[in-house]
Amino acid sequence: MGNPMGIAVIRVTTREQKHTFIDLPYSLHEKHPLWVPPIRMFEKHYIDPSRNHHLEYSDIALYLALLDGKPVGRIMGIVNRKLNQKWSVKEARFCNFESINDQGVSSRLLGAVESWARELGMDHVTGPLGFSNQDPQGFLIEGFEHRPSVNTVYNFEYVPGLIEVAGYRKKIDYLTYRIPIPEKVSPVIEKIAERIAQRGKLNLLEFEKTREAKRYLPVILRFMNEIYTNIYGFIPLSEKNIQKSVRTFTTILEPRFVKILTAEEDVVAFFFGIRDVTEGFRRANGRLFPFGFFQIKNAQKKAKRLDLLLGGIREDYRGKGLDTLLGIAMVRSARSLHMEHGDSHNIAETNKKMCAEMEKIGSTLYKRHRVYRKNV
Repeated sequence: MGNPMGIAVIRVTTREQKHTFIDLPYSLHEKHPLWVPPIRMFEKHYIDPSRNHHLEYSDIALYLALLDGKPVGRIMGIVNRKLNQKWSVKEARFCNFESINDQGVSSRLLGAVESWARELGMDHVTGPLGFSNQDPQGFLIEGFEHRPSVNTVYNFEYVPGLIEVAGYRKKIDYLTYRIPIPEKVSPVIEKIAERIAQRGKLNLLEFEKTREAKRYLPVILRFMNEIYTNIYGFIPLSEKNIQKSVRTFTTILEPRFVKILTAEEDVVAFFFGIRDVTEGFRRANGRLFPFGFFQIKNAQKKAKRLDLLLGGIREDYRGKGLDTLLGIAMVRSARSLHMEHGDSHNIAETNKKMCAEMEKIGSTLYKRHRVYRKNV
């Protein structure tokens, strides 16, 4: 697999190399206490054109770094043509970055993506970012002592330094807040919520059974297509991909944590959360079968953290307290399951309103992920 001495970076093309690419993080992070192994099957699907619809309009390149013939790093380059066309940019992205603490290895990996990007006519490389904003965003730079949430990057503390020495500079930070779950919602806030609901003629939909909540998943995804249009990195889902996403979300769906607000039967806001699945992922060690799925579900039942994965409010209903209504409903459900706190998931630092809302309810900033950029 290349030069047996020194550092070599090779383009991944064979099935064996793809296996090595997917397997590498499990060995690098073997003794990393809080690292959460991703599901191997999903990692394979991510680079499989028959499984990942983003590959219909994207170019990718996978690279492995070898040190004296041994795999010690990897990186994936992405050029999303649909995204670039929508935003009139010439951007390449990198993701799936792993490296030992060696500047030569990391710089060679990043350099391989940069050269590839130039060949495709791109003028900058940004990362870590995936195909869309639904993929993990940014390297962790603060909060290494806390357990990560699902679908976020948890890297070694030395990684941001390697990236910066290679010439990358901050583009944006994503913030994660620890949300308190009070024993009881204040009566004052309850009354405010009642007035908000009455004034807006709003109806709160809550669910007890999976099949009931599942019926609304396509509705939520179509609603996302409408309200996420101006979020950089979002690509609307086709009906085919909505149905595929429904099947994926159903595996982690917890009906108690799907909250929808409607006005005249139209969806105007929603929150979608799950109990923390990371302990189950650690027990499964990347494999759903034969027992991984059950390990994940069993561990999830004991989780004390609520992870907020998705949410949104229709533009003409923003600033009217709908987030308070949904938040109260989430708190009630979380307390009924004896949960202790929530995780906001990544919020762009430029989203000042959401950050202010987090602080208003007593949340504390406890993780920070950074996306980097370099002109090529």
